[in-house]
Amino acid sequence: MTEDDLDDLFAVARSETLPAPVGLMARVISDAEAELLGGDALGRAQPRGRRQATGLFTYLAGLFGGTGALAGMVTATVAGFWLGFAQPAPMSIMSAALTGTSAEIDMMPGIDALLDEAP
Repeated sequence: MTEDDLDDLFAVARSETLPAPVGLMARVISDAEAELLGGDALGRAQPRGRRQATGLFTYLAGLFGGTGALAGMVTATVAGFWLGFAQPAPMSIMSAALTGTSAEIDMMPGIDALLDEAP
């Protein structure tokens, strides 16, 4: 099958129009009107939605853009703390390559300095 054959098939498909079933537009319009009025197609009322949650967590989540955005920020914070605390070896190599110096800072010092008895 060549590209011209495919174009011919699409042209034939575009030229043939099928009539809509009887009453389709009437059903579509009645469904749309019922949706606008708050009921279903048969005129029955829709059940009420859930009650909106209130509280401090909901308020704070709303400030940050919702629970999804808040979860993303918490995940990024935890990942940042973990990378800062664990300091994987490739991170030390990368920082030494970027700065040109190799400095290591002891973020979790031992308690030896507190236990020494100085006169």
